[in-house]
Amino acid sequence: MAAKNKHRKKSKKTNEVTFQAEDNEPEAENGGGGEEDEDLGGGEGQGKANGDDEEFSLEEVLRLGGTRADFVFLAGLNDTQELVDGGKKGAIDDLEEGELQQFITKLGIQAYSGQQIVTDEPESSAAAAAAAGGEKESKKAKAKKVSAEEQSTSAQPKVSEQKKTEQKTTKDVQVSAKKKIKLNTNVFEFQQRQVLLIKPGGKWFELEYSAEGSSELQDSSLVSQYKTLAEQLFEAEVNIYKSKKSLQKGANSTWMKTVVSSGVLADRMAAMTVLIQDAPVHMLEHVENLVSMVKKKGSRRMGLMAMDTLRELLLSSLLPENRKLRTFAQHPFDELEEKASGNRDARDRRLILWYFEHQLKHHVAEFVVALDSMAHDTVAATKAKALATAHELLCSRPEQEKALLIQVVNKLGDPEYKTAAKASYLLETLLHKHPNMKVVVCCEVERLMFRPNISPKAQYYAICFLSQVMLSHDETELATKLITVYFSFFRACVKKKDIESKMLSALLSGVNRAYPYASAVDDKVKEQLDTLFKVVHLVKFNTAVQALMLLFQVMDSQQSVSDRYYVTLYRKLLDPGLSSSSRQNMFLNLLYKSLKADVALRRVKAFVKRLLQVSAEQNASFACGALFLVSEVMKSKPGLKILLQEEKEGEEEEFKDLAEVNEDGDDEEERFVDADKLEEGASTETQEAKPTASWVHHQNLEGGRTLQSYDPLHRNPLFCGADHSTLWELQRVRHNKQTH
Repeated sequence: MAAKNKHRKKSKKTNEVTFQAEDNEPEAENGGGGEEDEDLGGGEGQGKANGDDEEFSLEEVLRLGGTRADFVFLAGLNDTQELVDGGKKGAIDDLEEGELQQFITKLGIQAYSGQQIVTDEPESSAAAAAAAGGEKESKKAKAKKVSAEEQSTSAQPKVSEQKKTEQKTTKDVQVSAKKKIKLNTNVFEFQQRQVLLIKPGGKWFELEYSAEGSSELQDSSLVSQYKTLAEQLFEAEVNIYKSKKSLQKGANSTWMKTVVSSGVLADRMAAMTVLIQDAPVHMLEHVENLVSMVKKKGSRRMGLMAMDTLRELLLSSLLPENRKLRTFAQHPFDELEEKASGNRDARDRRLILWYFEHQLKHHVAEFVVALDSMAHDTVAATKAKALATAHELLCSRPEQEKALLIQVVNKLGDPEYKTAAKASYLLETLLHKHPNMKVVVCCEVERLMFRPNISPKAQYYAICFLSQVMLSHDETELATKLITVYFSFFRACVKKKDIESKMLSALLSGVNRAYPYASAVDDKVKEQLDTLFKVVHLVKFNTAVQALMLLFQVMDSQQSVSDRYYVTLYRKLLDPGLSSSSRQNMFLNLLYKSLKADVALRRVKAFVKRLLQVSAEQNASFACGALFLVSEVMKSKPGLKILLQEEKEGEEEEFKDLAEVNEDGDDEEERFVDADKLEEGASTETQEAKPTASWVHHQNLEGGRTLQSYDPLHRNPLFCGADHSTLWELQRVRHNKQTH
């Protein structure tokens, strides 16, 4: 009984200790409970309590007011072990310095710190909750600490596997965070500044960020928001610059303000030029004023001065040389925040420059429209000035080149001869400076020629320009296209029976220039051969020369120069228009090429004799050219020198290179073969059958063979008997030139 009472007293005292721990939680957490147990747990009674399950059970703890956690805690106590920080010494390994922080880093919790939102709780509520928990929460915390320590040992092998996944997740979070920045409404918020973002002076297109552009399609809503912000930034930037200028003291600043507002016209232009050159971004309003002066009607002098001033400014300070101006939407807004790297000044500086470039492009377009209006002025000098300005801008800068090219090409159809001729000259100058623009310019001229309301005069000037375009063997497509255009107008002229006009001559000249560089056009030319032969006999001498040159080019390229061509050329030597022609040199050149390509020596002799006969009646320059031509042909064909031999008296002339009379003496009808098949010194063999077609007139065949005398009026040079005569024409030419 005494032992039992003693045990009950001990249990009661233990229970009191437990309740004391619940009432004073901080002491239990700080080790106070451990000290109390150490004082009361010693002795024999405590060992019995731990060893006897009947005396110390869960029911008894619950009866005394404890909990299941209290029973677990008391059951785990061992009087022989020292309690440290509310637990058994050695039960949990002591943490080294920095070990807990390293473990948290491996878990990657910090990567998600930006996404979690923890609401702040008042300190009083947190303290009350901590006090209400009491000893029960402290014991649970100890149990969780033990379980966390056990789980950490098993989680360490998985950390390396989770590390890659955590890094990838971190990157995704960062990318999504950047995207959220773009959609943040604070990005488009305007902030007023007191300093300039763009420094005055220099050329604006040489500043940083001005060359950034994008060919990709941008989001329209994003561009619209940035444009609104850019407009506000630009206006604020201009106002800051004006306020700083107004505060400056000095005669120069005051003079500028006075002159721009109320000075004479020349001084106003000079002042605006200086202001724009000093700060083009901040003085854009003066560019707009100059454009308005050009557009204003009623003051031609002011418009011309403003046009000259604006042209100089565009070429010297406002337009870049190697690129066109970009619109506001042609910039990388999808990468703007990333390029700025969060620096608002760098971003706003970009927006100001891009907005300025957009406005400048708009003003330049208006200026080009105003130039077109001035080009239609009733005063010829004004039209010439506007045309020259458009041409200079077109040659020097790529901005608005399409509109400027259309303006210059349209002036080919101007009613005044001088303006149309100047437009043609300016287009030729443009192609000399920029040869790569040949295709573009020729296509625009072709578009002008085929307009329904275009005048024949404008078409003629367009053909004249196209015929002067210099081509190369690398431009076969362009040459072929030009020949197609020429022949389409050629057929139209023939159909209208308008063959006496200058148009036909210009067309033939163009075909002659383009034919050597074209490809696959022989069929088109062959279709027009018969028409060309007819044209030669109907048109003036100059046009006929162009047609003959084209015929020779086509036939010579195919190595099939026909007898029909030589008959036509032989006849043109007697054309009355030769003496007054401006293309005598071209005709002599054509003669030289034709005679050099001819294989029939007796036909060449006929040409030489007729040429010298004609030279006796022409001027000295033509006669000299003819003599030089004959000498060059004799060098290439030595058989012609027999024409220089004198006739023997009393004897019949004998020429070894000519065909002899048949021994039979029978007068047989002369047979003709193609001249290309004849060789020098070869005799003509008789043929059994007569050719079905020939350009030798049948009346000339009367009498059988060629007579032994020379007939200067014979139609065909092959059968005129020139090989039975000498060059007595040389004496005639010499006599005529001596008398003159």
